[in-house]
Amino acid sequence: MLTAQAEERPQCSPIPGAEQLWARHGAQFVLVGEMHGTTEPAIFADLVCSARQTKRPILVGVELRDQRALDTFMDSGSYDAGIKVLFSAEEWKHHDGRTSTAMLTLVSQLRGLKRDGVVSGVIAFSVARAGESAAKGEVRMASALLSAAEHSPDTLVIALTGNVHACKKILAEVGPYRLMASFLPPARTVSLVVRDRGGQAWNCQDSACGPHTLESSGGVSRGITLVSPHPGYDGVLSTGLPATASMPANR
Repeated sequence: MLTAQAEERPQCSPIPGAEQLWARHGAQFVLVGEMHGTTEPAIFADLVCSARQTKRPILVGVELRDQRALDTFMDSGSYDAGIKVLFSAEEWKHHDGRTSTAMLTLVSQLRGLKRDGVVSGVIAFSVARAGESAAKGEVRMASALLSAAEHSPDTLVIALTGNVHACKKILAEVGPYRLMASFLPPARTVSLVVRDRGGQAWNCQDSACGPHTLESSGGVSRGITLVSPHPGYDGVLSTGLPATASMPANR
C-alpha cells in the first residue's frame, strides 16, 4: 500500500507527439485503451499533464465504479484517511487489474493534479449494473463521460479504459455489439491504443489470477502516433518499455 509520500506532486515526463494530439481541431474526448494490470497508467498520468498546454478545463475518467469513494479520496484533507475510504469500496476488494498498485498511484497523482488546478475533476465511469448485458454496460460508460462534459463544451475529457472499450468498431471476438468509444461523438473523439514491448500483466485468466505473459505489441519508441494500424483506433500511445505486472493495491 502507498504511504502519504504518494501525495507529493507528480513528476511529469514529456511524451513525443503529444503536441499533435492537443492541436487536433475539435477533439473533446481522448480515450486511452490499455491492458489492465500493468504499470501503463504511468504514461497516462504523463498524458494528462501534457494536456495543460491546451489551457482547457480537464476532466479525467478512470474505469472505477464508486464515485463517492473516489471523490472522498480526491478531496480528503488526509491522504491516509482518503485511502481508507477508497479501499472500503467494494471494487477495491476484488482483483481484476483495474484496482492495481499502478491505478492507486495514478489516482494519487490525479489528486495532486487536482489540488494544483490542472485537473478539474475525476470521473468513475464504469457504471454497468449487475444483471445487465455487456452491451448495455458499454452504453452506460459512454453516457457517464458525455454527462460529465455536457455543461462545458470546452472541457477536455481524457479517459483511461480497457483497450476493448476504447475501440470504435465492433470486435467479433468480443461480441456482436457496439463498444463504448462508438457512442461518443466521432468527430470529437480520439481513441489511442497503448502499445509496449511485451512483458507481463497481473490479471485473471481461466480462474488463475496473477502475472501473465504479454507478447510485444510493437510499442518500441515512447510517443504518440495519430495513425493507427489497428482498425477502430485513431492512433497509438507507445510506452517504449516492457510491460510490468502491477499487483492488486488492496492486499
